[in-house]
Order: sequence, then C-alpha cells, then structure tokens
Amino acid sequence: MKTKILTSVLFVSFLVFISCTPKTVENNDQALADSLLQININAYNSGDAKTIADMFTDDALMIGNGKYNWTKDSILAWAKTVAPFIKNFQGYLGPSTVTTDMIFMQKYWTLDFVVEGNSMPAKGVSILVWKKQPDSSWKTVLENSDYDIKMY
Repeated sequence: MKTKILTSVLFVSFLVFISCTPKTVENNDQALADSLLQININAYNSGDAKTIADMFTDDALMIGNGKYNWTKDSILAWAKTVAPFIKNFQGYLGPSTVTTDMIFMQKYWTLDFVVEGNSMPAKGVSILVWKKQPDSSWKTVLENSDYDIKMY
C-alpha cells in the first residue's frame, strides 16, 4: 500500500514538474520589437533622408540632445543634413514594453559620423515610441536621444 501511494505521489509530482517547465515558444512581442529595431537600423544605414523620415508619423516628435524636430517634415529636413554622414549604424535593443497598439523601446546605438574622410565615432541611448497605424504598419511617434560624437 505504501509503495502504491509513494508511486502515485512521485508520478503526480513528475506530471506537475513537467507542466511547470517553461516551454520553448516563439515570443511574438520580442519578435515585433526586434523587427522594428531592424527597420530603424536599416533606415539610418540607408544614407537616405526620406527613408529615415518615413519611419515617423506626420506629427512625430524627434528630440536629440535637447533639440526638437516636430513633424515629419522637420525630421526630413534634419535627416537631409545628417543622413549622408551616418555610417555603420548599429542598434541594440534595451527594455521594451509591447501593447496592442504602442511599443515603448529603449535602444543603445553606435555609428561612425564620416565627414570629408574623417570618421568620428558616436554613441547614444534613445527612447522610441512606436504606434500601430490604421493599415497595421508601425511608425515612430517619438524618438528621444542623448548622444555624444567624439571629434579627434
């Protein structure tokens, strides 16, 4: 009788253990955040101001070291001044929160700012807010960055 009870307890314990073991499943939220980070990286590496501006909504706000660009048109004007000089942009995803229609993302990034053959490394941290659009695409409504460019 004791053996039967002990066997039953062990079997039930085994089933509980197996049911509580984390399963390998695709994390859709992480995949979405990763894909939006890649869109961001590709845009900054494109060398094209319009590609950068197209990540943003028409009423987006971009803040960089305390300088504000409000609306996609002003972001496009800013991007025209810097896009040709951005090389080797790399982004690294930090803590992110995903909801059904907003994503709050932190990003650490590095790049080379190349002017007349002189390369100046830059690095920074950005907070991005992506908003789901009516066509189910995602656009940035806010990018707030703090960065440094080393001039040698």
